[in-house]
Amino acid sequence: MTLLDECIEVLGADTEIFTDSEKEKILDTFKSFFSFTEWGRIDWDKVSKKEDVNTVNDITAYLEKCYENFNTVVYVIWDEGTLPIIKTDLKKVLECIDDVTAVSFDTWIFSPSSGYVIEIYHEGEVLVGIR
Repeated sequence: MTLLDECIEVLGADTEIFTDSEKEKILDTFKSFFSFTEWGRIDWDKVSKKEDVNTVNDITAYLEKCYENFNTVVYVIWDEGTLPIIKTDLKKVLECIDDVTAVSFDTWIFSPSSGYVIEIYHEGEVLVGIR
């Protein structure tokens, strides 16, 4: 079993897996919401609402501060281009964050409907940004 398989298993049966054209549509939307640096990180200088966070509780607290109600349906995107994108619930992702981030070096958790992203950078930095 691969790390991706383990991740999908712990996220549960409601997790959807996107590949090919579906994946490209999600990536296009993601890139239209947030600019990227040439080294592959979100260009945080261009995000006006952002927060450097340290814990899962910090992520939730920041989103609750910014939104009266925010959509918890998210896409998990990894930096490894051969991996699929998965659609799941933010609460499930945060409950098993170690399994999610073990799949690849850098991870983004993106909600197009609410306009937020969580970037988990491989050197330990975690930022939450709102479009």
